[in-house]
Amino acid sequence: MEENKNLNGQEQTADTASQVQDTKLADAKIEGNDTAEVLESEKNVIKETTGDSVEIYDEDSSTDLSDSIKKKKRKFKKRYIIIALLLLGVVGFIAAKVQAGKNNIVIVETTDVALGSIESILSISGTVQSGETKSYFSEVSAPVDTVNVKVGDKVSGGEVLITYDAENLELQEKSAELAIKQAKGTYSSTAAGSAISTTASGYAQNMTIGQINDRLDQIVVEKEAVQKQIDEKKNRINQTIDELKKTLNDVNQNGLGDQYETYFDDGNTNWATRKVETVEGDSNSKQQAILVLNNSITDASAALTRDPQIIAWQDQITALNDESTQLSAALKSKVNGGSVSASKASLDSTELTQENTISKLQTAKEGVKADFNAVVTEVAAVEGQTVSAGAKTITLANLDDVQITIQVSKSDLPKVSLGEKVDVTINSKPYQGEVSKISGTATKNSNGVAVVETIIKITNPDSDIILGVEASNKIHAQKADDTIVLPYELIQTDSTGDYVYVMENGLVVRKDVEIGISTSTEAQITDGLAVGDKVISSDITDLTEGMEVAVSVE
Repeated sequence: MEENKNLNGQEQTADTASQVQDTKLADAKIEGNDTAEVLESEKNVIKETTGDSVEIYDEDSSTDLSDSIKKKKRKFKKRYIIIALLLLGVVGFIAAKVQAGKNNIVIVETTDVALGSIESILSISGTVQSGETKSYFSEVSAPVDTVNVKVGDKVSGGEVLITYDAENLELQEKSAELAIKQAKGTYSSTAAGSAISTTASGYAQNMTIGQINDRLDQIVVEKEAVQKQIDEKKNRINQTIDELKKTLNDVNQNGLGDQYETYFDDGNTNWATRKVETVEGDSNSKQQAILVLNNSITDASAALTRDPQIIAWQDQITALNDESTQLSAALKSKVNGGSVSASKASLDSTELTQENTISKLQTAKEGVKADFNAVVTEVAAVEGQTVSAGAKTITLANLDDVQITIQVSKSDLPKVSLGEKVDVTINSKPYQGEVSKISGTATKNSNGVAVVETIIKITNPDSDIILGVEASNKIHAQKADDTIVLPYELIQTDSTGDYVYVMENGLVVRKDVEIGISTSTEAQITDGLAVGDKVISSDITDLTEGMEVAVSVE
């Protein structure tokens, strides 16, 4: 049994060896006939097994084994030679391709370097504001008559904004004048030291100096009140005369209507009432009407001097004047000689105070006027309310002094300088401006970025400007003429800096450049190029320095 197993194993080993030999033969036929012959001879060898060993015998006992080994060595050397030749061929192909690429000239487009102009314009928005705001304070203490404006109104220089009660101002002015006059009289009487009459002395013998002065002040007020009544009645009479004259003129020109009535009433006594009834076209009636009108005019004119009420008022003023004279004389008798210096000082003080008051009152009569073209930003005065001297009445923002506040970042700050021109647009309307102020300190905006407040002054403001709106500003920051300017797209940048490719003697040459003023489309070249250089303007993606190039010919 054991011997059968060994025998079977030897047979299997022989079969396996035979299969390997067949495979080698097949591979050798592919590589070459000589190799195949060697392997074919090996296949003819007879293999015998005896026990654990295998003995191999050649069928042709006449074949020399040393010849077979020599042939196999020769075939292995030939294989390496073939492989080496193939590698040399590949390397040569690649080298040829590279050499062919070097010898291929690339067609490019160029731009001739020339002188030109460039300007950097900085666009920053800002808020429109007034460069001057003025608040007006009342110079007098008086009731406000009218307030002619409200917040937001635009006003012109010289326009009346607020008026005061005219009668009140007039009364204050007269009182001030009388105070000066009284002070002068007091001083004169004291200095003269003249004796007063017995009548005057007895008239005020029971009155103190203070009482006399109070009565003198009261007389002034009473005289003003009576004079006001006289003026009012005379004004009514004059108004009646004017109406009579107008009616007379109308009758003379147009005749009379079917029924024509004219009444002349003085308001109290009906002293000049007339009634005319006539028929149009009646000449006698017309003449009668003219006669009546003329008589009424005469009566009314006479009443200006002969009216009993006016005469009575005038007599009242005369009596008050006499009383004032007597009291003034009596006052002198009560002042001792040592009061002369005090009286002079009082006069000087009164004149200073009252003359200043009179000046302010006269100015107040003209009302509060705008000093410039402006917009009203605040109204504190109220019609009918008495304002105190020094109280604020109104505030204006000057429209002749308009400015725009902008915030300039630190990167843009070197581009901005005083006096630079600015194109300003406010509500779609163009204006001219210039940089008038650059703050000396920086602040941080809402994003935490450091900015510098800069003021742009509008040089041609008008009434269309609205304060508080946003304005678009284009600052003409930097400008250069007769300088080298290139399109920004031709400039390349790498780790060493900015550069361009130029064509020199048919080769690509890199030139490093320095950039001065720049915009979004152009850049000033301050160093690195000369006029006449040919900058490559076509695609440079595949270009390298030293490559042969030529300009395209259209």
